[in-house]
Amino acid sequence: MTNKSVTLWLTLVVYCIFQPAWAEEAADVVWIDVRTPAEYASGHVPQAILIPFDGIEAGVAQRQLSKDTPIYLYCAAGGRAEKAKERLEALGYTEVTNVGGLKDAEKLAGAAVVQ
Repeated sequence: MTNKSVTLWLTLVVYCIFQPAWAEEAADVVWIDVRTPAEYASGHVPQAILIPFDGIEAGVAQRQLSKDTPIYLYCAAGGRAEKAKERLEALGYTEVTNVGGLKDAEKLAGAAVVQ
């Protein structure tokens, strides 16, 4: 076997072993789109809720999420999501991830963007 074949085989084995855990974790994640309402309307990840960046603290508090809820944030390119992540971490949220931009979120969510 070539190195490439071994690498592909090992990747497949690891994926098969851990995929159920990843799927279970993904089901508990709260996806938040921190873009504007107009950007959200033009296309978003299906499971994402809209909480614009300028209202992130109040929006998350309104939903009464626990501080250890896994939260995935995204925007157009990742900049606003990073700032929102910093704000939420300052409030004590411990499982916040900046996914990046919409294309990154679409890929990670495994679902096509909807309007």
